[in-house]
Amino acid sequence: MPNADRTRIPVVPLRDMVLFPHMISRIFVAREQTRKAVEQALSGDRRVVVVTQRRGAEDRPNTLEALYSTGVIANLVDRQTQVDGALKVTVCGLQRTNIVRLTDGEHLAADVAPVEELEAQSTDATALSSAVLDAYQTYADVDFSALPHASKVRLGLPSIGDPSLLADTVAPLLSTSLEEKQKLLETRDVTARLRSLIELMSAGRPKAVA
Repeated sequence: MPNADRTRIPVVPLRDMVLFPHMISRIFVAREQTRKAVEQALSGDRRVVVVTQRRGAEDRPNTLEALYSTGVIANLVDRQTQVDGALKVTVCGLQRTNIVRLTDGEHLAADVAPVEELEAQSTDATALSSAVLDAYQTYADVDFSALPHASKVRLGLPSIGDPSLLADTVAPLLSTSLEEKQKLLETRDVTARLRSLIELMSAGRPKAVA
């Protein structure tokens, strides 16, 4: 019997992406076990655990060693079957979660324990949020003050009023490694996450290889 404080949810492993809370992403589902996990979720409360696998080449990542232990509970927004039969789903990240136990059957499922954030509304977090927005302007070579309001909205960056939301909105926009993004996802302390973002952006974008 799973712990009463935990919830068992179908698992969607990702090969080459880290999903963050509040992030909306389209995912192509090719593996049969993952298709069944999606169908199971759609027949229930539409929630899945989206988690990145440690080795992208692995076709059946069904152990705690094959998957990172921190993922995101996400809502399945819609499902589309392509002409070639491929399945495309849209997911919206809801909350960080730790995978406590995996059950491998017709579809992979996980017992999960939601992650509680630290320092989400501290004075330091608010100050660091301003620094993150400043760093992102340099990193992305944009000037927010020169943009009309509608353009700012299209960029999708929230205000500094919610430091956690800001951090999780900026993180997917960075041209950094899967491992670095996973570290950001695993960082419970919002101030530490914001500092890591500033450090990553200070290093600049990776140079293109000719």
